[in-house]
Amino acid sequence: MHKWNSIKEVHHHALNAEGKKIKELLKKATVDNYYEKPQNKGWIGNSIESDWFGIPNNNRDEPDIPELNLEIKVTPIRKTRNGWSAKERLVLNIFDFNEEYLKPFEQASFILKSSLIELMYYEHKKDIPSPELEVKKANLFKLSDLPKEDWLIIKQDWETIINKILEGRADELSDSLTKYLGATTKGSKTEKNMTNQPFSEKKAHRRSFTLKGAYMTQLARRAMGEEDSNRENIIKDYDALKEKSFETIILDNYKPYIGKTKEELAKLFNVDILNENDKASSAKLARKMLNVEKNIEDTEEFKKANIAVKILTIESNKKKATEHFKITIPDNTEVDLKNLINETWENSILRDYLSSCRFLLVVYKKEGNRTIFKGAKFWRIPLSQLDSNVKEVWEETKNIFFNGIELTYKPTNSKKGYEVKNSLPKASLKKTLHMRPSSKYSSYRNNTHSVELPIESRWINRPKSMREELTSNYITKQAWWLNNDYMYNQVKDLLNN
Repeated sequence: MHKWNSIKEVHHHALNAEGKKIKELLKKATVDNYYEKPQNKGWIGNSIESDWFGIPNNNRDEPDIPELNLEIKVTPIRKTRNGWSAKERLVLNIFDFNEEYLKPFEQASFILKSSLIELMYYEHKKDIPSPELEVKKANLFKLSDLPKEDWLIIKQDWETIINKILEGRADELSDSLTKYLGATTKGSKTEKNMTNQPFSEKKAHRRSFTLKGAYMTQLARRAMGEEDSNRENIIKDYDALKEKSFETIILDNYKPYIGKTKEELAKLFNVDILNENDKASSAKLARKMLNVEKNIEDTEEFKKANIAVKILTIESNKKKATEHFKITIPDNTEVDLKNLINETWENSILRDYLSSCRFLLVVYKKEGNRTIFKGAKFWRIPLSQLDSNVKEVWEETKNIFFNGIELTYKPTNSKKGYEVKNSLPKASLKKTLHMRPSSKYSSYRNNTHSVELPIESRWINRPKSMREELTSNYITKQAWWLNNDYMYNQVKDLLNN
């Protein structure tokens, strides 16, 4: 093991890696081993630690360089149309259910292990071998330098995790329970990755403390000089977080307006309401009730916490929302069908998003000619439903595309003269979610409204004259949608407000 004399020396060495390809930092044998076994997920981080910093790979509870109390972390970022984005969470440490609940927050295991991190960012590029990727930035990252308000929320997250352990429900932990600090599963759900918990005989999946992906994106943008200094804070007085949870503060802001009609709220906040199909005013009123000028999702806290905001309007006497609920995954708004058929459920984009994201649901109800504000709630898909109902539809949909989707041409009296039906699971089957177009313009040829199919479609009744317009290689862009009757059941507790 290399002997490092100071933090400054380590950081200077890390800075020397900036602009270099991964292979330039490693021994030739290490690179050769990669090409023999390129599937190793942790190869980049482990290799840089051992070859560039001279630190043997280990699973110790102490930092990588204990004499300096310094941890080494290597994490991928990617360039998106919105700027730099973290590709994954940052793992801080594996923790023990049987020990963590005995500690005060100030001695939490992730603080002791990762209070000071030499954090190296490399740019991930799809289909590029790991040795060819480039280190973009080296950053000496101190947990103690995080803003005071972030620390208050991280403390609340840690307490949420500890409370689950104390309740004997460590097996129900999920990233979607928390905002910035996650308790993320370590390894696949096999017997060797299951462990005992102190207040239940039921075994729980081993977990690590992590800084969640959305939070890491904001840290990456700051490190790369892209931080948005004009972002609005939703909580103006952060001392309130010492007395109340983040969620309670948000929901308390909505309570005075429950039971008011949209017209009353519009008059109160000077908002115009259109006569027909006016969804924009419902979202604007939701902002005004929180005293926020920009989109709620774009506020500092919601952005860091990966909390999505959805407006739900429930039709009177109908047990469903007026619309299905589109799942808008950042950087994956439309489903990449070629990627879909090569995913496993456990590592799928959909599961990763739904298992880590929470939603703020803002609920209105139509009663005759009036639309009444019924309240708001934080909500997440329970893991039990995610790994049963949602998984079932995902697998069925994946198999349809893997075997070639069936498309049926039907003449109609419409302006276009026809419609196309497909063999995907329908919302009418009363399951949790379904796949449907994300574009309002249908297309079955290569253009901005379509996506390429991984396997050619199988057409039924398609006229020969339509083969250039209705190809077998493309389909209208698709997205995942939660069913409107399912979403009704998630908010029906608010409807009597």
